[in-house]
Amino acid sequence: MKTEFTYQIGDETRTVTVEREGDCFQVTVGDNAYQIRAQRPEHGRLNLQVGDRRLRAYVAHDGLRRYVAMAGQTWTLERPQPQQKRRRVGAGGPGAGSLEAAMPGLVLDVLVAEGDEVQQGQPLVLLSAMKMELRIAAPAAGRVTKVHCQAGQVVERGQVLVEIARKEDGI
Repeated sequence: MKTEFTYQIGDETRTVTVEREGDCFQVTVGDNAYQIRAQRPEHGRLNLQVGDRRLRAYVAHDGLRRYVAMAGQTWTLERPQPQQKRRRVGAGGPGAGSLEAAMPGLVLDVLVAEGDEVQQGQPLVLLSAMKMELRIAAPAAGRVTKVHCQAGQVVERGQVLVEIARKEDGI
């Protein structure tokens, strides 16, 4: 199965096609094709082998964006929007309507407070992880019902940062 990703470096946008071939991946970027073996020893880390070259990459995500740090550089990859199924997200509790840390990191800033109205895509929390600054954004318009973090706090992967009641839930 082929999967296409769009990513951006500065003002330049490129398309990457990835196709799995056994234990390898055929990755095509523009006119260049690469055979890559990948191991994922822990969440957020990839050990890659491209030909004779071995590389370590760190990957984090924020919604449809992926951040990749490798060989002293960081890239932002935009994932294409999938066909979304409508699902209701409840207004209460960490199980639904909550935004979680994708990886361990340091909260640089909390940009919202309880009761704030937010728009889809609005940054809510700035998180520093693996020398990258991640903007945790609202997945939908709504109202902040609970903030579980503060600037200077170290958070773990999966820790709830902010809870939101979506507008479609009747806030």
